Amino acid sequence: MKSKAIRSFLCVLLASLLLAASSAQTAKPAFVYPSRLPYSFGNFVWWSNDELRALLKKRIPGLGDQIATTHAAEDQMRNALQAILKEKGIAAEVQSQEPSEFSLTAERDPEADAPTIGFFILSPQILIDKVVFTGAPESIATSLSENLRRREGHEYSAGQNWLVQSNAQEELIPKSYLEGKVVISHDAPRHVGDHYVVNLLVTVDAGPQYRISSITADGGPLLVGRDLSPYFSLKVGDLAGYGPFGKLAGDLRPLYWHWGYADVVVQGPPVLDHEHALVSYHLDVIPGHYCPV
Repeated sequence: MKSKAIRSFLCVLLASLLLAASSAQTAKPAFVYPSRLPYSFGNFVWWSNDELRALLKKRIPGLGDQIATTHAAEDQMRNALQAILKEKGIAAEVQSQEPSEFSLTAERDPEADAPTIGFFILSPQILIDKVVFTGAPESIATSLSENLRRREGHEYSAGQNWLVQSNAQEELIPKSYLEGKVVISHDAPRHVGDHYVVNLLVTVDAGPQYRISSITADGGPLLVGRDLSPYFSLKVGDLAGYGPFGKLAGDLRPLYWHWGYADVVVQGPPVLDHEHALVSYHLDVIPGHYCPV
């Protein structure tokens, strides 16, 4: 009994080492903080991104689309932004925030090409007044409204638009709108008391609802030829959505772990037929390295 347990432990250890070695081959080089970074704007709601960059480049000779990651360079940008705001009659305090390679916040889109040095108006506050929707299908309009209207009364930041888009798309996908697009903008700022407000404008292009054209699963070497369709939660002809395979993927992993495949991969990404609004699914089991137990 002890020898079996030892063999099992060694197999799991071997699989872990193999995975670590594989990861090491594709791992990114050690992070070195860059000497220059792009910059972005969080809540300068009186100008578009391009307009504000053009105004800054007139004030700061030689300014490109990146700045040095130094206090002096950031101070120069903050002073220029405060001067631009003052010309508009707004006495503002501007703050800069350098990105962290080791953290992800609502201000950092995980799919963005590169981190940026963000510049924000700390005071006066810029708040979201109303969230205004256009184009949302009736099937999701209510839930989308309830979800995104929680933003009302909170501070506006363009850096969080990706999060609003993600929340909206999470409402679209379960309703079979697999290619829905969401555009976030705002209207003109209004001065209210000691702060400013904007309406957040959410435009939804849901696209077509996708139906399933095929759904299959290969159970791998432990389940060769086995019909796994009774485990599916969706079938051909159904509207597509999350989790078409039901709990199958979650059940297959522990089965393979039990029989010595510690690094098994179970995957079934959707394949879209854009022209006919159809989607096909095929679940693959890649068993990895076998360790007898």
